[in-house]
Amino acid sequence: MLNGLAERAWTRVRQAWVRIALDGATAVAAFVVAQLVLRQPAPIFAPIAAVVCLTDAPAARGPRALRLLLGVVAGVAVGELAKVVLGSGWLQVGAAVVVGMLVVSLGSINPLALLQSGIAALLVVGIGSSQAGWTRLASALIGGALALVVSQVLVSPSPTRQLGEAVTAALRRIADGLHDVGSGLRSGTSEELRDAAESLRGGHDDVAEFFDARTTSNRLARTTLRGRRERAALAAMQRRFEGLEYVHAGSVLLARTAAEVVARGDEVPARLVDGVSELAAVVAALADHPRDTDPTPDGTRSAHDVADGLAATDPESWAAGAARLATQLHLLAEDVDALTDPRSRVAA
Repeated sequence: MLNGLAERAWTRVRQAWVRIALDGATAVAAFVVAQLVLRQPAPIFAPIAAVVCLTDAPAARGPRALRLLLGVVAGVAVGELAKVVLGSGWLQVGAAVVVGMLVVSLGSINPLALLQSGIAALLVVGIGSSQAGWTRLASALIGGALALVVSQVLVSPSPTRQLGEAVTAALRRIADGLHDVGSGLRSGTSEELRDAAESLRGGHDDVAEFFDARTTSNRLARTTLRGRRERAALAAMQRRFEGLEYVHAGSVLLARTAAEVVARGDEVPARLVDGVSELAAVVAALADHPRDTDPTPDGTRSAHDVADGLAATDPESWAAGAARLATQLHLLAEDVDALTDPRSRVAA
């Protein structure tokens, strides 16, 4: 149990250390820049703003910085107005906080924007100094601007790479499962085929992560400079892998059918077994090279050729189970082929 806890803790650290290091470096830069620009010995709000903006996921950092700046601007403006009209005091502090948050809520009810507006209004009215509010505003502008430059220009992640990594994870599970199906058909072991089916079913989480990565990559394409440069390539990748869930579902169904056929003792023609292995190799090649349009490995037929070969056979002479297996393999090969050429999906 302790070993598992330590492993999970180390996994979280490995996932977070890059973001943490980025926060620290940007905080130092914001502090130094604010010292030089504002002529203050400890402009603490600049690094705070930078860290707050960069803590979120890459695709959310830009909107987060804008919400922070919106809240600070509204809070300082409301605080200055409240101080002129109402003066300073405990009642005025409460009124300024409430009004500042209400003003921001007209445009956004995001907790960060509401929090920043309330704090800024509180500083102006509670301390009774215009300098406190305007200093916070200037510091927030410096920290937020640096966070925007860092997250949107300097270290913005690649949306195509992020999507490609998710595709690789999902397809690798499918390729391994299909390889096990081919192995189980050769050995005639129904237990091995049932294990392959269960392993393929577990790939549902990988497919779900692919959809999450697609959403995130779209946000990166809209909000970052690098994302805008990769927008066309990203759109092409998304069109190609639109049917990824069909490949996953077809693989699970094929593995379950293969287990049933072998358990009944039906003979499976060698060409079907070879077709499963060839298709596994094609999917593995796609997993290794998700950005290539047709990464068919040398010496192996493409998914299109596998599907054509199955369509040219006459399964009526085969046992019922083998014929059903051939039909499912044909459909799966067509779905895999659509990952290399989306037009084949439309044609089908």
